[in-house]
Amino acid sequence: MDETLTEKQLLPRWRRILFWLVVVVMVLLAGVMLASYAVGRQLGAEIVKISEAGEPLTFPDLAKATSAQSPTDEDATRYYVEALTSIDPASLPNLKRNFYRQNMTSLPANQFPGDLRESVSQNLADVEAVFEKLDKGASKPLDRFDIGIREGIQAAGTHIQRANTVVLLLSLRTMDLILQGRDDKVVDSVVSLLKLMRIFDFHPTMIVYTIKSQFVGLACEDVQLLLERGSASAESLAKLEKALSEVVGADALEKLFLAERVYQTEVGKNLIPENIASRFLQEQAPDFPERVRLPGSFVGRLRLRQKARSYFRDMTRIIAASRRPWPGPLDEIFDKMFKSTKKPGKLKSSMAILTLLTAEVFVAVRCTRLAVAIERYRAHQGDGKLPDTFDDLVPTYVEQVPLDPFTGEQLLYSHDEESYMVYSTGTNRVDDGGSIRPAEGKKVPLDRGLRIRLDRIK
Repeated sequence: MDETLTEKQLLPRWRRILFWLVVVVMVLLAGVMLASYAVGRQLGAEIVKISEAGEPLTFPDLAKATSAQSPTDEDATRYYVEALTSIDPASLPNLKRNFYRQNMTSLPANQFPGDLRESVSQNLADVEAVFEKLDKGASKPLDRFDIGIREGIQAAGTHIQRANTVVLLLSLRTMDLILQGRDDKVVDSVVSLLKLMRIFDFHPTMIVYTIKSQFVGLACEDVQLLLERGSASAESLAKLEKALSEVVGADALEKLFLAERVYQTEVGKNLIPENIASRFLQEQAPDFPERVRLPGSFVGRLRLRQKARSYFRDMTRIIAASRRPWPGPLDEIFDKMFKSTKKPGKLKSSMAILTLLTAEVFVAVRCTRLAVAIERYRAHQGDGKLPDTFDDLVPTYVEQVPLDPFTGEQLLYSHDEESYMVYSTGTNRVDDGGSIRPAEGKKVPLDRGLRIRLDRIK
């Protein structure tokens, strides 16, 4: 009888297996839930650390750090908004800037194609009212500007496309004025372009910063054309040098990384515990169109939160490296985090490329500034004499000699009877004698900089 009871009390084997499978699944599910909660709390702790350090977590915070002045009726914002909204990129499909530039660098003014000049002049005449607004805005402070990043990448793209058209038009006007020999007006045109770059500084996320860098490089090319073909007054050159000194701040890399972290925080706000988001991230603000939503599964939430936590930890290290004197950011971000790592990951790869881009932008702007200072020196000398060293420019023409971000030392300078060069060592950090043109079979030059011919092209 006992044996019969024992047999009845024992569950079938398949039921026992099923029971323990259910137990294991429940334990795993509970573990995932707890892990997701714990990682969420850790992610929130990262936000708290950033806030306690006084670093921006929202775009309003970033804007406050960018501009300390109070809005005024004379703010440049309305002029820039009016100029950009009145431009239709589709109505100007063929600006011919590249072809215009190629002819300008290879032909004397009196051999320049007349039909091309006529076509460009017509384009410029059609947008004269836009130029008036841009020039007016250039003379005013800019307290704020919304590039559209909070409305999503697509919306920002529309703003940037309009800005691209305006920048090309300004560059065309500059080159047309060079051919007319109106050198002081050329300076005013370039200054308007450089001042316009301020619209990108309030939301300098990766895409916005990259676009600005391209436009700054174009402005530097326009300045080089002016220096080779014109002879602007000392007063105009001084104004140009000042505008160049302000277009890219020494803390540009740090602000870029701070803005990118703000953007990613806003996009992934729903990954963060609600009490942290409402306290530090201005939850009442309108949602981003690209806002990341938490997946339904706990496993999906855990993975997303783990990625977000890793992102914040890596960005903390990257931002700290961006504050180091150059070439410290290159050493830490580009060399150690990127080149020396077998699998650096998307974040570190992107930030390393942006670090290198920033160094290139610094070189372009600083070399151009020094070239303008050299021209001011030559004009003051009267006989066109070149300075022996950069030290001859200090403090009359520049307060101090800008440093090469690749080495942390002074930029390099050489000259002969035909030209002078201002250049950087570039990525190899070796002076290759001013090899600023790519060697045969190479895509990039060894050194970075510009060469100004002394025989002015007429």
